[in-house]
Amino acid sequence: MGDAESLIIERRGPVLWMTVNRPERRNAYTGDLFHRMIATLSEAENDSAVLAVVLTGAGDLAFSTGADLKPDTEYSPLKMGEGELVHPAVAYFRAADAFTKPLIARVNGDAMAGGMGVLSMCDLAVAADHARFALREVRIGLFPTVIVASLRRLLPRRIVMEMALTGGFFDAAFAKEVGLVNYVVPVEQLDAKLDWLTSRITDKSPTAVRRGKHAMHHMWEMTLDGSFAFGQDELTHLFNSADHKEGVAAFNEKRKPVWPSLA
Repeated sequence: MGDAESLIIERRGPVLWMTVNRPERRNAYTGDLFHRMIATLSEAENDSAVLAVVLTGAGDLAFSTGADLKPDTEYSPLKMGEGELVHPAVAYFRAADAFTKPLIARVNGDAMAGGMGVLSMCDLAVAADHARFALREVRIGLFPTVIVASLRRLLPRRIVMEMALTGGFFDAAFAKEVGLVNYVVPVEQLDAKLDWLTSRITDKSPTAVRRGKHAMHHMWEMTLDGSFAFGQDELTHLFNSADHKEGVAAFNEKRKPVWPSLA
């Protein structure tokens, strides 16, 4: 498969879909693929018509098994440069962290290693019930240090520790129980659940969604007093927004709002 075909970009109304299209390699990542994913997020950030992004993998076997370690891989996801490891996954994680629109994982199959890292950087996740989750690095003499950095914000420490030290698999039901995914459904219902979830986001104020995600991102690690102060400041901006004025008018006039931020 040519490199140009390894990432499929598709618009479905206001939602942009990114599909890692390497099913023969269980949708494993390469360095070039990470760079193309970063570029796609940048384009979506600057396109006012895109209100959310869905990230998934081709087929129903794997969301992604992480880095492509096959010896014939054209682009290795890891390389040594200037005496230190250069990891394009970290560049992608930072891009996903800075992305201001909802980023939603469609977990169509197994999420392992780097696939777990990419999943953990999404805001929401819907998983097929046959999907499995694992940090397999210890099986090849590594440790998922970079992925732990993202997972620690989502999962309890002991859960992450067990995953990282054992390399064992956890099922989708457990992933939902510990908060790694929002919903688990049979694979034939996966797209319907994604459509249901995205439709509940994309009909809301784009200004409120973007500023709200920004606020939550910054408030999560603050003290209570700090988060109150930051939250009040953000609320001031929202109160003065055109979307808020339209939202109140639509409420009082008993009609659907027409968001000015989409004009």
